[in-house]
Amino acid sequence: MISFWFLILALVLFIYGIYRMSLILRLWMGSYRDKEAPTADALFYPYPEVTIQLPIYNEKSVVERLLHAVCRIDYPKNKLEIQIIDDSTDETTAIISKWVCEYQKKGFDIYQLRRGTREGFKAGGLQYGLERSKGEFIAIFDADFLPPPSFLKETLPYFRSQDVGMVQARWGYLNRQASLLTRCQALFLDGHFLLEQPVRYKYNLFFNFNGTAGIWRKKCIIDAGGWEGDTLTEDLDLSYRAQFKGWKFVYTPQMVVPSELPSPIVAFRTQQHRWAKGAIQTAKKHLFALFKGSYSLGSKIEGLFHLLAHSIHPIVALLVILNAVSFFCSPLPQSFTLEVSGMLFSMISLFYLSYFAVVIFLSKNLEAGTLLILPFSMAVALGMTFANTKSVIDGLFGKNNVFVRTPKNGSFNSDKPIYKVEHEMTLPLLETLFAAIFGIALYQAIQKHCWFSLPTLFLHTLGFGYVGLATLYSIIKMKRG
Repeated sequence: MISFWFLILALVLFIYGIYRMSLILRLWMGSYRDKEAPTADALFYPYPEVTIQLPIYNEKSVVERLLHAVCRIDYPKNKLEIQIIDDSTDETTAIISKWVCEYQKKGFDIYQLRRGTREGFKAGGLQYGLERSKGEFIAIFDADFLPPPSFLKETLPYFRSQDVGMVQARWGYLNRQASLLTRCQALFLDGHFLLEQPVRYKYNLFFNFNGTAGIWRKKCIIDAGGWEGDTLTEDLDLSYRAQFKGWKFVYTPQMVVPSELPSPIVAFRTQQHRWAKGAIQTAKKHLFALFKGSYSLGSKIEGLFHLLAHSIHPIVALLVILNAVSFFCSPLPQSFTLEVSGMLFSMISLFYLSYFAVVIFLSKNLEAGTLLILPFSMAVALGMTFANTKSVIDGLFGKNNVFVRTPKNGSFNSDKPIYKVEHEMTLPLLETLFAAIFGIALYQAIQKHCWFSLPTLFLHTLGFGYVGLATLYSIIKMKRG
């Protein structure tokens, strides 16, 4: 019975792996045609009015550099409005007030909005600012992003087409090399920005605004119903509502906006929880409309894989549990069980390794150390399985929709968090337990010369051990002050 369910789950993962390989194939197919980016001199005149929205909540370590970067953007001051939506409850508010005064003296139309509430969280703040904005276009940057001076002049030309509602830039990473964890995160995100987003854009499929480093036509946001806070991924939600209305989106990988990856691991887990839970909430909200709509079959299939991307976590979690159970309880010889499960997992892993090997090639980040990140990133993804599965279940059945922002340090060489991240210990303890279980299995596999099972057991042990122990260490460190 265990073998039957193992094969069923492995088949589902195999299908998901085929989908990932299809992204690579579609990227390089002969029919693939690049869409030329408009040149900066194609910007329509007179310059349109632009509002830059900066949603801020307790970001004292990064907000100052954000304000400096935004005020260095090359655009006429009389056509630029900078709106700081400040929901902070700490000294961030005073820092903002100081620099708002300084830049107002220099002629900038910059001001600080205080709602007095966090209702709707980021979505509520963006909607509050939208209703008070003057711009025809709305650019949005999170606190840890640093838009380059050319951002507006390189993205606005795309809006010459009146049906374009949003332009998304690619994320860069200021602290990619800070640690093994940040290097893994950069690899995961590169997969999205260098492979998934380009393919979806080039083939006119559904894709999404990434919450920051993008610019909207204000009319598009209003037509789609505005920002709504009923999911934790308000960006994904609005993206689908806008595209259902017929608006076109543009992805421009040439424009790279640097950002800071979360550190330590508890901050990364917070971010992953929000993304996984919010994506499932958005899928619940829009899947029916997607399949009911008169879209191409390819668009519907891509939308299905896009919205349900995080559903892979419960499948992997069940496989992990079946692996552990079969190790102790299988009626078959233990060596046979270890070898079969190891071979199946290794076959599935080839999809993962191939996918991210291509991502590394596309990123032009081909140092030897980067190649070593591949197995470690796979281990981290495995180690996060239980945490992400809990997030998916929360998205399906939970009602608590508290938006917990991912705090950033502003210091690329420090793993000491500026803000504490509340985290419970149950999951990391469970992860550490599974690391011990797979560690025992790894030892016995070596003793019994089950060589095919060694990569699988090693990755399970490393992944759950790293994620569990690193999280416990961070929690204890923060509790001690």
